[in-house]
Amino acid sequence: MGFVNERMENYDCQTIDRERGIVLKKVSGPGPENHPHKFNLAFAGESINFSSHRKVISLGREKGYDIEWQVLEIYAPPHVKQDKSKLHGLIAEALDAYGFASSRENVKSLTVTFPPSV
Repeated sequence: MGFVNERMENYDCQTIDRERGIVLKKVSGPGPENHPHKFNLAFAGESINFSSHRKVISLGREKGYDIEWQVLEIYAPPHVKQDKSKLHGLIAEALDAYGFASSRENVKSLTVTFPPSV
């Protein structure tokens, strides 16, 4: 089934893949002066925190928009960071499902990038 966005009873949102037991939650952001969005990704008993900037490109009122996420930092245990491609893949997959404010409605395309140092 993959990731889905859902609103919880307390009105917070999460992006969850129940089959694999993976949950993405937005922790904060963006803050003043364009501070990054902060997320928590939980899977297999691990808790990974990361920050990311979001760029929204409007395609016009009826056409929706494109989203670009650039992951800036990842805070994870060393054994999780060892498999960078797997970790980047999970983050990209979760952010793709998250879309814009826990919704893929009106999102025409979404890209996730990682600087070489992350």
